[in-house]
Amino acid sequence: MTTELLTVVTRKGQVTIPAAIRRSLGIKQGDTVTVAIEGDAVKLRPTRASIRDFYQTVPALTPPRTWAEITEVAAAEHASRAATEGLDQP
Repeated sequence: MTTELLTVVTRKGQVTIPAAIRRSLGIKQGDTVTVAIEGDAVKLRPTRASIRDFYQTVPALTPPRTWAEITEVAAAEHASRAATEGLDQP
């Protein structure tokens, strides 16, 4: 099934994606979309996030920790969780 709706191009070359199309594609404010030309048609689709989008979004530890310290903290957290949940596997 094809859905066609009209929209206007602004002076800046912008168009509004009609609400029905946004709902159908699951596009929300702030989402990224991909626009592609296929022959004489333009295709628009939501662009889903990849791990690359999140690279370095978590700030570094302050103060910086050594690998040994990080391993020790992770082991202590795992041991605590295992004791609480009754887990006996790493």
